[in-house]
Amino acid sequence: MKAPQRSKAISEKKLELYEKSSHYRSALTSDIKDLKFDLERWGRSFLVIGGSLYAAYKVYKLIRGSGDEEVQVEPPAHAVVRPKESSVIVAKIKEQIALFLLAIALKKLKDFLNEKRDD
Repeated sequence: MKAPQRSKAISEKKLELYEKSSHYRSALTSDIKDLKFDLERWGRSFLVIGGSLYAAYKVYKLIRGSGDEEVQVEPPAHAVVRPKESSVIVAKIKEQIALFLLAIALKKLKDFLNEKRDD
């Protein structure tokens, strides 16, 4: 009679271990799903913010002009050498153009948001 009792104890132990295993598996699966959701959300946010900052930087550089461009080419003897620095007037004109373009972009963004809100 010892053998059936031992077999029953082993079966109960197996059942208990199987239930624990199922519980841990479901908890682990839930944690992985939550982690995946958080990573996707953070990844999208970083991509959108990073892309926006990169685009703004490129537009700023395009409008403002990059001051770090130095060409090390020796000019011919008869070439006219112009100073690399722009005058104050040209800098102010560029600044006003940039502000004008930003105002247009702001107006377009407001129009777009109003359209989306009405839909």
